[in-house]
Amino acid sequence: MESKRNISFNKEITELVKEGKLDDAVEYIKKYLDVKDEGEYLDRLEEVIETVSTLHGGRTVIRFLIENSVIDIPSLLKNLSKRDQFLRYSFLLLLKSMCENESDLFLPYSENLLNSDDPNVREAELQLLIFMAGGDGKIEDESLIKNIASKLLDDKDFIAEKAVQALKAIGKKSPELISNILKSLLKECPENESLKKRIEEVLKSLIILETEQEVEPKEEKKPVEVPKVPKDTEELKSAEPSQLIEEHDIEKKRQQIEEKEKELELKELELKEKALKLKEELLEKENKLAELSQVELELKEKEIKDKEEQLRVQEAKRIEQKLELLEEMEKRQMKKEDDS
Repeated sequence: MESKRNISFNKEITELVKEGKLDDAVEYIKKYLDVKDEGEYLDRLEEVIETVSTLHGGRTVIRFLIENSVIDIPSLLKNLSKRDQFLRYSFLLLLKSMCENESDLFLPYSENLLNSDDPNVREAELQLLIFMAGGDGKIEDESLIKNIASKLLDDKDFIAEKAVQALKAIGKKSPELISNILKSLLKECPENESLKKRIEEVLKSLIILETEQEVEPKEEKKPVEVPKVPKDTEELKSAEPSQLIEEHDIEKKRQQIEEKEKELELKELELKEKALKLKEELLEKENKLAELSQVELELKEKEIKDKEEQLRVQEAKRIEQKLELLEEMEKRQMKKEDDS
């Protein structure tokens, strides 16, 4: 059950936002978050984001809160690093929609957070970048992407694996940029076997993406005579990272094949893509901490329960208002009858 404090906050902030008093809403939230206890502050902040993000105009309020440093993203992540893993991932998931829709608010902090001495902060920032890459925006800052790529060399394996995921996510919209940066990184560290494997994993996802785009039906163009890249799954698996980079560059210039051959190749690539994606998913699941998987499941259940509770409260309020209206109408009708 919601506490009286929660109910009071939800009612007050909802009214202010509905009335368009956004500056007043920001001030009210600022006072509400002015508590010394770190645990209570994070609880209240979670409540603020959950409540405000569901309101029409709520995204603007959240933007104002971040722009005016009422919500301080770097300090917030540093504070979260001191908390247990469940709370940290819970709050990161809460920031997901904000990162997807308001990535410009988070990107300016990314480089500093990636350079944090605290591995939990570095991992948290990489997760936020994955969320940002999944939104409408496009991450094209070369300096930032080089910083992300450098985390492939992080002495913490879970950081390096998270960097792989981030580069894959960004590469869906900027494959050429990712490929060029990884090519340079590989030249700097040619003997690092762990780095080679991680770069290979990213490049395979880029090759699949580029191949899928190349074989889609397009307008007639003059074919260009260039060698074909290996398309067999085993060839991709055994190829060296440097070879994959060269093949990736060549792939974009591949000769456009005849219509019937193109249709057959498309079907073949779709099947191989599914097989590669399945292998990739299995590897990611094996590498993920069992605790994290459980955390995400619990968070999803919590999110569903919270939504159900919110709907129940809204429905109860609506019914209560309707009953009050009916009662008022009955009183008016009885008064009319008495007067007549």
